[in-house]
Amino acid sequence: IAELRDFRLAAANDPYDGVEGLLDAVDRDVLVVFVESYGRTSLDTPIYSRTHLDTLRAGAARLAGLGLAMRSGLVAAPTRGGQSWLSHATFANGLWITDQNRYGAALVSGRRTLFHLAAEAGFRTAAVMPQITLDWPESAHMGFETVLAARDLGYRGLPFNWVTMPDQFTLSALDRLLRSGEHGRHLFAQVALSSSHAPWVPVPELIDWEEVGDGTVFNEMALSGDTPEAVWRDRERVRLQYRRAIDYSLRTVIDYAARHADRPPLMIVLGDHQAAGFVAQDERPDVPVHVIGPEHLVDRVAAWGWRPGLVPASDTPVLSMGELRNLILEAFSDAAKKASPN
Repeated sequence: IAELRDFRLAAANDPYDGVEGLLDAVDRDVLVVFVESYGRTSLDTPIYSRTHLDTLRAGAARLAGLGLAMRSGLVAAPTRGGQSWLSHATFANGLWITDQNRYGAALVSGRRTLFHLAAEAGFRTAAVMPQITLDWPESAHMGFETVLAARDLGYRGLPFNWVTMPDQFTLSALDRLLRSGEHGRHLFAQVALSSSHAPWVPVPELIDWEEVGDGTVFNEMALSGDTPEAVWRDRERVRLQYRRAIDYSLRTVIDYAARHADRPPLMIVLGDHQAAGFVAQDERPDVPVHVIGPEHLVDRVAAWGWRPGLVPASDTPVLSMGELRNLILEAFSDAAKKASPN
């Protein structure tokens, strides 16, 4: 009870209440992209890092060659092995939300999330959530003008077991539904990718973006490989599938950034949490974060101590995911520089 009381006081104490000029330095779309189960184990555990570091380094070289800037760091997530919504809420509210009690308290607190503040700054706000298959009434309190759940994204292909659609389709739908045409206002969106969610069987393959269509092109992939029941009898096979799934998600995000290099959005790409312990083989709660976009915006996060590229320094200070909201507001708000978070 005492902890919940303290949490409610923290929720009510917002250093950005009433501050004008927030996010005024941002001159384009902003995409906050959560990569399911993407944790620090991808950087430090040999069974994963041998693959994922190669992908990140090659991706960084490719994006740099296209004129994009990148900086990467680490943050501690409030959950592990599941309950992604706690990480989403921690990021958006700038509060440490570790359980359902705190989640519910944040929803009813009246605290304005990063997306509320973005809307007040003139952005169109949206959530692209391919794994939401039921009603989501909580979203009314999160600052989203538009919510695109699984049924709204237009996927006509087969599911990949529990995963409703490949990440490439999700990002293609983002462009088709929210980023094409003239809207008059820039977009500020949360995108939750899900191909790297358990059971990691089967794993899609990246295809030509022009061939994505309604998603039926993925049907053969969705029926390929062994069943989850067969794979999950062997923990080593589970780890290998996890490695493949994370690699697919990373390559897809990098390819998306490259595809839009001529008019790049500002992308904040981060893991929601580490995978379950027997998969991650890493007990730390840390997840990578990558800021990708034009140099004049990416350079604004240099003060966070994050180095250029897509591979965080091993000795980079690990921030709390709950700090990111205020750090973003401070870094990208020229007219509000005097408002320093507590």
